[in-house]
Amino acid sequence: MEASICAIGHGDDLVFTAIVRDVSERKAQTEELRKAKEIAESADYAKSMFLANMSHEIRTPLNAVVGMTSLLLDTHLSDEQRDCTETIRSSSEALLDIINDILDYSKIEVGKLELESQPFDLRGCIEESLDLVSPVAVNKQLNLAYMIDDQVPAVITSDISRLRQILVNLLSNATKFTLRGEVLVKVEADRIPESSRYRLRFSVADTGIGIAADEIDELFKPFNQLDASTTRKFGGTGLGLAISRRLVEIMGGRIWVESELGRGSTFHFDIVAEAGGDDLAQSFLQEHAIELTGRKILIVDDNVTNRRILVKQSLLWGLLPSATASGIEAMDLVRHGDEFDIAILDMSMPEMDGLDLARQIREYRSAESLPLIMLTSLSQRPNSNLMDEIQFSSFLNKPIKASQLLEAFKAALGVESTMDKPFAPVNFDASLAQSNPLRILIAEDNVINQKVVQRLLQKFGYRSDVVSNGAEALNALERQHYDLILMDLHMPVMDGLEASEKILQKFPPAQRPRIVAMTANVLPGDREACREAGMQDFLAKPINLDHFYRILSNANSSTDQDLSTNFVDGSVDIDFERIEMIRATPGEGDGDGNLLAWVIDTFIADTEERLPEMRDAVERSDWNRLAEEAHRFYSSTSNLGLIKISNICIEMELEAANPDVNKAELLELLVEAYERVLPELERQKSLS
Repeated sequence: MEASICAIGHGDDLVFTAIVRDVSERKAQTEELRKAKEIAESADYAKSMFLANMSHEIRTPLNAVVGMTSLLLDTHLSDEQRDCTETIRSSSEALLDIINDILDYSKIEVGKLELESQPFDLRGCIEESLDLVSPVAVNKQLNLAYMIDDQVPAVITSDISRLRQILVNLLSNATKFTLRGEVLVKVEADRIPESSRYRLRFSVADTGIGIAADEIDELFKPFNQLDASTTRKFGGTGLGLAISRRLVEIMGGRIWVESELGRGSTFHFDIVAEAGGDDLAQSFLQEHAIELTGRKILIVDDNVTNRRILVKQSLLWGLLPSATASGIEAMDLVRHGDEFDIAILDMSMPEMDGLDLARQIREYRSAESLPLIMLTSLSQRPNSNLMDEIQFSSFLNKPIKASQLLEAFKAALGVESTMDKPFAPVNFDASLAQSNPLRILIAEDNVINQKVVQRLLQKFGYRSDVVSNGAEALNALERQHYDLILMDLHMPVMDGLEASEKILQKFPPAQRPRIVAMTANVLPGDREACREAGMQDFLAKPINLDHFYRILSNANSSTDQDLSTNFVDGSVDIDFERIEMIRATPGEGDGDGNLLAWVIDTFIADTEERLPEMRDAVERSDWNRLAEEAHRFYSSTSNLGLIKISNICIEMELEAANPDVNKAELLELLVEAYERVLPELERQKSLS
């Protein structure tokens, strides 16, 4: 029962009114609704768990099918047999992609998806995402490009794998449903007042088939595709956008779409992320572009987006650009005596393509007086005779990457590179797989990370198999031998450390693969745990390509290796190219002309004084002093190429005033990193 009493009137005329209601039926209805809600939620949970379990069960035999095709492809097959085997492999991998989508969606539904939080280069994340869809874009002759607004932070702290997954989902759809034209990624940002957080706004625009207005509301629902004909023609599960929507929501944002049938679509989403420093996109590599200031550049590209990107980047680096949309316009400028210092030409243009334009330019300007850079795709490279005839300075693959563009400009103008190794363009040795054949297994639970590693291996000529956890890796090793396993540390069912320990116990040394740890958390404790588990090397994410190349080159080495050295080497702790550069530099040094030995001795002496100062600052909670000491220490460590120590110094300087960061732990990490590299520095000194 439910009763309510109210008073009416004043003084002696006051009257009380009571109302009594029977609410038992309403309570019963409320209870029924609550039970129905619980049953529905329980059913959803059970459905998601069923999908997750079934995905694991289906994936196990599928992994075996893919693994067996690897063995078949390594045998002598006729052309017809090879074609059939490749079809089995590609179809199985496509089915694995579908199953992984279902598994991802199931994890989100049951609340088992956890986001990582690591600082990363936003530009690199976008470029890696574009790389994954570039083969499709090249086959369809689509233009891929990206633009980052000047006020976007260069480094953000978030989950790079999940952001990349959202971008790849949207880019895959854009390239799938676009028959001609382009796909463009844009990023903008607004700083959240009184904080170091930003709301980053992403858009992926295409010139594809578009979406009808009455179908947009259905777009982000799971297992939904707009009509059956779309499914038949383009394929897919209808889960990609549903997964993206949930990931965006978990990352503090929302996703929406603007589209017009027959004109294309633009998918927008935003996320909230912490800035990883004070640098903005507009300052990207500016300190390395000083020598380009005032140089005149001719830009020739019929695509307006590419012209805008090239003009904007040239202006940011101090160049003076002149941009034209055709070879005819460009030749008018060259004939009339415009004294350009460098020219960048697009290969594919109507009326006069890049090759024809380059030939005509060479009639007026030599390779020494006007270096030419060709913007192209790998499938459009001219033959070697034409390259010798025209003498191009370099070729750049689309989509345009700013770091490679700067290196190409500096090389063309004869300016020595001052860039750090991670930004330098990498020359992939596609013949490495022939000179050093390997059977490679990737154990990684994140689908996008799997594709990134597979794509990198393909550029070195390798084919690889993929599993999603340690248990599947063990099953794969039972079926066939692998020379190399790239093992992620953090995976469901069985993590990388446990899997490595079991491999160590189960397989004798002669049958044991070389195991390389992969993780984004490069902490001293991780390395020690990896060594104890039997891993021989360590590959930090994002992957340093030079270190990756060394791992692949040495994977068949039969000599015993010092594991501690492996875990220090390869851009994890020391940039050995920096060491060699100092060794090769003429200088007075210690009086015997040994500059490297003098630099190392000076660094050690400085460190022995600076570490007690930093420890004293921590004990006194003098965070300003700690930040100053960390900044000074960074200068000497970065000059010597001590990457890990430099990174800790940067973090210590940035987080000195942050009460949530334990500075004492950071200092211990720094001391541990210093003690770890000290023997190697002494060894390098003795070699000088």
